[in-house]
Amino acid sequence: MHKVIQETLDILDNWSSRLEGHCAQKRGEERTDYRQLVSLYIPRSELYGGEDDVLEMIVVTARNLSRSGLSFIHSKNLRSENIIVGLGQDKKDRIYLKCKIVRRRQVHNELWEFGVQFTGRAIM
Repeated sequence: MHKVIQETLDILDNWSSRLEGHCAQKRGEERTDYRQLVSLYIPRSELYGGEDDVLEMIVVTARNLSRSGLSFIHSKNLRSENIIVGLGQDKKDRIYLKCKIVRRRQVHNELWEFGVQFTGRAIM
C-alpha cells in the first residue's frame, strides 16, 4: 500500500476513534476494517464527460466495510452517484455490488473519502 494512502487511512481511523461516542453515526451497521484494493466500475462518460456509457474500471483503496456499505479513498473526486464495486482479489470469485455514493469529502493529503451504500447485486 502506498505510504501516503496508508498515512491518510491511519489519520482517518485516529479521528474516528477520537470522535466515537461524541457524534451520531449515520451508519447503523458495525464497521470492519477492510484495507484492500477494490475495483470500481463507473460509466466512462462520468469520468471524462461525453455520452459513452461503457464502464471504466478504476482501483481504489477501501477503508472499512459493513453489511450495508463501504468506505474508500481515491485521489480524485468522483462525480458519479451510482457505481459498481467489485469485492475480492481473485477476479473469478469477485462479488459485484451496485452502490450509491452517499458521502464524499476531501480529506488529508489531497485525497477524497467516499461512503457508498450497497443497493443490490450486479451482474458483470
